Amino acid sequence: MRADFYRIRHSRSLLFWQLAILGFTAFATFSWGHDSKTTITGWAAITHINNSEGLFLWLLPLIMLVIGTDFSQHLLKDTLTMGVSRLRYFLSKMATMTIILLLQLWALHIVAFLAGSYFGGPGTINWGDWFSQMLVYVLLTLTEMTIITGILYWSGSTTAALTGGVLALVLVSIMHFQFIHTPFFAYADWILAVSDLPTVHLTTLGAVSKPVIGALVMVIGGGILNAWRFEKMSL
Repeated sequence: MRADFYRIRHSRSLLFWQLAILGFTAFATFSWGHDSKTTITGWAAITHINNSEGLFLWLLPLIMLVIGTDFSQHLLKDTLTMGVSRLRYFLSKMATMTIILLLQLWALHIVAFLAGSYFGGPGTINWGDWFSQMLVYVLLTLTEMTIITGILYWSGSTTAALTGGVLALVLVSIMHFQFIHTPFFAYADWILAVSDLPTVHLTTLGAVSKPVIGALVMVIGGGILNAWRFEKMSL
């Protein structure tokens, strides 16, 4: 985990990525503030960011930067021959990615909050709702990580993993729109769930209770399957 954070801190790709995503967040918030008929606040800007399905997909390259680097740079075999067990390596990657997702969302929220506060002040902040929505967002995003990791471990291709991850999420969302009454899609459409995050409060999951259940099944079940596959795969 320490090596991952060291490499990420010194990664030019991550620097460019942060400039792009944080810059876009600031630009989008300022544009919304200028175009909005009502005065926005810092809290409203955070809610607006959380409500963005686009951001959900924008996090995919960040996930690949952490999960796929050892594959794309052919470092995996060297890492494992240094005495690190496969299970420890796998769990370390998952833990690192979870922490990075939290830090990324905090950074986005800070930028959105400051930009929104420029127009209408901080607004009324409900810390319980913010914390609840943050945890749900991280859980939903971990489904992306689970899908990408699975494709990567079965295909060995970072390109296939990123492309397959995007297509899987988008196709499920499209199929849900076409077959709205099919129960499965209500649990697996995590892109739509992101747009319903404002309904999440400290005491209720609101409209995302089914996607949260589906996400838990995916993250736990998919994580176990990915760990098994990683143990069996040849390097």
